[in-house]
Amino acid sequence: MKSIQLLLTGFGGLIATAAAQTTASKPLPLDEMVVRAEREKALTVPTTEDSREELAKTPGGTEVIDSERYLTGRASTMADTFALSPGVVAQSRFGSDESRISIRGSGLQRTFHGRGIRVLQDGIPINLADGGFDMQSLEPTATDHINIWRGGNALAYGSSTLGGAIDYISRNGRNSPGGLFRIEAGSYDYLRATVAGGLADETTDAYASFTQQYQEGFRDHAEQNNQRLFTNFGWKISDTIENRLYFSAVNTDSELPGALSKDDLENDPSKANPDNIAKDQHRDFQLYRIANKTSFVNGDNTWDLTAAWTYKDLDHPIFQTIDQVSNDALLGVTFVNSSDLFAHENNVRAGLLFTYGKTRAAQFLNLNGERGAKVLENDQIATNFEAFAEDQFTLGKGFSAIIGGSYAHNRRELDQILGTPDSYDYSYNQFAPKVGMRWDGNDLQVFANVSGSYEPPSFSETYTANTARDAQTATSFEIGTRGMRNFFRWDVTAYHAEIENELLTIVDPITNSSTTTNADQTTHTGIEVGAEIDLLGQSWKDMPDHRVVFRSAWTYGKFEFDRHSTDTYDYSGNKIAGLPPHLIRGELVWENSSGWYAGPTFEWVPVESYIDHRNTTTADPYALVGFKLGQRKEKGISWFIEAKNLTDEHYASTYNVLDTFNPSAPTQYLPGDGRSVYAGLQWNW
Repeated sequence: MKSIQLLLTGFGGLIATAAAQTTASKPLPLDEMVVRAEREKALTVPTTEDSREELAKTPGGTEVIDSERYLTGRASTMADTFALSPGVVAQSRFGSDESRISIRGSGLQRTFHGRGIRVLQDGIPINLADGGFDMQSLEPTATDHINIWRGGNALAYGSSTLGGAIDYISRNGRNSPGGLFRIEAGSYDYLRATVAGGLADETTDAYASFTQQYQEGFRDHAEQNNQRLFTNFGWKISDTIENRLYFSAVNTDSELPGALSKDDLENDPSKANPDNIAKDQHRDFQLYRIANKTSFVNGDNTWDLTAAWTYKDLDHPIFQTIDQVSNDALLGVTFVNSSDLFAHENNVRAGLLFTYGKTRAAQFLNLNGERGAKVLENDQIATNFEAFAEDQFTLGKGFSAIIGGSYAHNRRELDQILGTPDSYDYSYNQFAPKVGMRWDGNDLQVFANVSGSYEPPSFSETYTANTARDAQTATSFEIGTRGMRNFFRWDVTAYHAEIENELLTIVDPITNSSTTTNADQTTHTGIEVGAEIDLLGQSWKDMPDHRVVFRSAWTYGKFEFDRHSTDTYDYSGNKIAGLPPHLIRGELVWENSSGWYAGPTFEWVPVESYIDHRNTTTADPYALVGFKLGQRKEKGISWFIEAKNLTDEHYASTYNVLDTFNPSAPTQYLPGDGRSVYAGLQWNW
C-alpha cells in the first residue's frame, strides 16, 4: 500500500530541476490589463485568456476561475476553491477533501465520491467509467485555472450530466516556469506544503508538483494524511503538433468522524459518532493515473487525441469493510473547425469518447475495526460510448445561434460471485439535444438555451434488487446575462429543469427500506448570481492604485417532487432534501496595485433546509464571518493570514439525505469547523 512513496522519490529530481529555473510567474489579477510580451503557448493546454474567450461563447452559465483567486487564503477543500462561484455548492463534510458538490441539484445526495458532474483535467475526464469521481484526485495548487460549465452547457465537451462539467487546467512548463514553494498551517494541526516547478525550452516543457497535507481535524476521529503528485511533460513535435503526457499519484488516508444528532451538534460539535470510533471507520485509497493528449493544428482545424488509464485501490471500513480495486481506461478524439460558413463566423466542435472500467468489489464484516468474514464479492463492469457535436453560427448584428447534442450508449454489468444482489446486465441509450441563442453587445451579453441531460445510474445506485434501474433524464430551460458596466461586473443565470427518473433515496415499497430509486417526475429551478462591485466607483477597465471590492456569489435552488408516490406516501409537492435553498458567500476586500489585500469574508444560509424528502426535519440556518489579509507577488514572497468562523458558530456544513427522519436514529448532521486561523507563505522564483 505504500509503494507510492517510491514513485514520489523518483520524481523528486524533476521537481528540484524545475524549481531551479528562474523566470516571471503569472500576473496578478489586478494586473490583467497590463500589456506583456506573450509567452509561447502550449498547444495542448489553453491559457486563462483562451478559456475566458472560449467560455464566453457559450449561451449559458459558465465561469473561469484563476488560481490567484483561491490562493489568497487556505487552498485545501472544494469549499475553498469554489467559495465565490455562483451555482456551485461545495460543502465540506468535516473540514476535509470529501465534500458534497452539486451544480443545479446534481448528485445532491452524495457527501462523498461525487456524481452528476463530469470532472476533467485539460479536457480529459477523470471520472471513473460508472460516473463517480474522487475529490482527492484533484490538486488546486497544481492548477493554473478552472473552467466551469453549469448544466447542459457542457454538452460540447462530452458531458450530458445534469450538473455539467468542471475542467482543471494544469500548470505546465510554459504557463508556470520557475519554482514554487507554498506552506499553509493553522488550527487543528493543519499543515499543507507544496513544492513545484516548471521548465521549458523550444520543443519541450515539464512540470511537477508534490503536496503533503496533514490535519488532526476539528472533530475527534477526523485525522487526514494525504500525498499528491502531479506531473506533465510536453513535447512540441512541430509547430502544429504537440504531445503531453501526464502522470499523477495520490495516497489518501482519512478517518471518518460520522454524523451527530442536532443536540450534539449544538452542544459538542467536535465529538465523533461513537459507532465510527468503535468500527474505526476510514476512507483510504491509492490512485495512479497515466494520461496522454496529442493536439494537431491544421489551419482552421484542430484535432485532440486523448487516452488515459486509472488504477484505484480502496480500503473503506464503515458498517462493513469495503475493498475495491478498479482499472479504468479511456480513448477519445475531439475535432474543432473555425472556418467561416456562408461568409459568417462559424465554429464546430465534435468528438467521440470510449470508456471502460472494471472493479473487483468485496465486503467484509467490520469487527470493531478488524476485518471479519467476507460477505460479498462481485465484478462491476461499466462501458460507455459517447458522441457529441455543437455548431456556433454567427448570424450578425450581435446574434449567434448554437445547436448541438450528445448521444450515449452505456452498459452496466454486475457479475455476482458471493452474496447479493444477483448478477445483472443493463444497457442505456439516450440523445441529449441543445439549442441556444446569444447576443453580444458592448461589454454585455444576453443568452438563452434549451438542453437535455442524461445520466445512467452508477453501481452505488444499483446495489440492491429493488433500486434505481432507469437512467435519469431532464430538459432544462435557461436564460441569463453577463457583462461589465464601469465599476460593476455581473453574471446572472436563471434555469428550470424538468427531470424524469431522478436518482433519489426513497423508501422502496417492496423492501420497505430506504434506498436509491427513480422518482417519477421532479423539477429543479434556480438562480445563480455572481457580482463584483468596486465601491470606490472605479472602472474595471482602469488600473487604479486602490480598490475596495465587494464580491459575492448567491446560489438559489428550489428542488421539488412534481409527481411521485408509493403505496404508503405521496411525495408530490414536497421539497427534495439535500441542499440549502439559499447559499450566499462573499468578501469585502481592499486591494492595491502592489498586491496587498485585506477584508472580511462571509457565508450565509438564511433559511432552514430539509434533510428528509417527507419534509419533517430541517437543518438550521447559519451565518459565518471570517477575515483575511496578505500580499500576492509575481516573484518572491507572498503570504496570507485567514480567520474562519470568528463567532465560533455551531452549524451543520452538510447532512445526510433521508426519505424520512426517524427520531430513534437522530445522528444525521455533519458539523462544520469551529473558530480557526490559518497562515500561509508562498515563494515564487
